[in-house]
Amino acid sequence: MIIYSESFHVEKDIEQEWVQWMKDVIIPEIHQTGKFSKAVFAKVVSHSDKSGDTYSVQYYAKDKKELNDFYSYHYPKISQLLFNKFGTQVLPFKTELDIIEIFDF
Repeated sequence: MIIYSESFHVEKDIEQEWVQWMKDVIIPEIHQTGKFSKAVFAKVVSHSDKSGDTYSVQYYAKDKKELNDFYSYHYPKISQLLFNKFGTQVLPFKTELDIIEIFDF
């Protein structure tokens, strides 16, 4: 399993609008691609500054092929939606995590 994690630094003045837009538009759009089994949407509480806060969404893919298909066929459109709506008021960055093992406590 691969976790595709995208983090966003969001300016304070659009924060509430952006959170709602992510829940109403982007996360459902990514769900509709069929490439991920679940998503976790979170606010980063360990780092904050006066200009805005950071949020993270982790999408769980079955394997690297599913993630690569997402990048090839869906990511450009979704990335453009974000930029068209918020421009540089939201700064995204992405990482990929390969799960080694999950420990349930």
